Amino acid sequence: MTFGLRNGANWLEALRAARGASQPAALITVSRADGSAPREAGARMAVGPDWQADTIGGGTLEFRAIEVARELIAGSTGQRRTTLRMPLGASLGQCCGGVVFLAIERIDLDDDAWLAEAVRAAVYGEIRVRHVPLSDTSANVTLTRAEGEAGETRLVKEGDAEWLVDVLLPSTMQVVLFGAGHVGRALADLLGTLPCRVSWIDARDDMFPDKVADNVVTEVGDDGDVARQPAGAYWLILTHNHALDFDIVEKVLKRGDAAYVGLIGSKSKRANFTRRLEARGVSRERVAAEMTCPIGIEGIDGKEPPVIAVSVVAQLLQLHEARLRALRD
Repeated sequence: MTFGLRNGANWLEALRAARGASQPAALITVSRADGSAPREAGARMAVGPDWQADTIGGGTLEFRAIEVARELIAGSTGQRRTTLRMPLGASLGQCCGGVVFLAIERIDLDDDAWLAEAVRAAVYGEIRVRHVPLSDTSANVTLTRAEGEAGETRLVKEGDAEWLVDVLLPSTMQVVLFGAGHVGRALADLLGTLPCRVSWIDARDDMFPDKVADNVVTEVGDDGDVARQPAGAYWLILTHNHALDFDIVEKVLKRGDAAYVGLIGSKSKRANFTRRLEARGVSRERVAAEMTCPIGIEGIDGKEPPVIAVSVVAQLLQLHEARLRALRD
């Protein structure tokens, strides 16, 4: 690989990095999935001559799609875009039984504008819709804001004209993790394996491990760092100090733009914080609706740090999936 693509980069990050280095790339999108299929419409992966990011489901389906994408990159077909219909039967060595339709695009200079806007929208948690002409491959891709209900990624046909309406949801979860103790470290380890970005903050520099995953950024700080974190983040607050926990929770709730505010602790800690927050101007109703304490999904009661981490991350993923469904609908 000849450019700085971080491990675990998603399809959008990979395409932007490739274009920034003037490297060839292609985008594969599941435009439609009928019946049982490994991925849904809107699943995407980026491909380069010797790299790939994300997945459309693996197996022979993905192998064949990558092969076609690399043919487009090499220019051997003379095409910018092509489509594939892939029955998932014995001929592909797969037994799903459904049919997957793919749109495959060579990404070049003409795509830089929509890529830049897509990245910006993802950072700010906004939805964008790509309009990809499939029957007129000389026409450029356009990107628009979602108006009303964006719906799902889909193929649209009118007469002989066909195009892909590709709904880009802000799917990367931003986690702000305060606390580098045993549970914080277990959470950072697990989140480091997932498609998310993590800001990991603690006032004690010596608490961080020497090496963290590429999607985790360590920062020495305290509650003063709440203000500069992004909107729509998932907050996990588990510092070594209850007073600091309270200051962070208060600041996050008063911001009013969190996707999730999780505070480690017991029901008695929750009750104590609720009384104190109400005295500081945060209503009891808001605390009940917006602060999760204890954290983690019900039914997992183990107190070992890795067990807590699995329970909490499962809760974040459940909430994030529901949030994406709400955005789509």
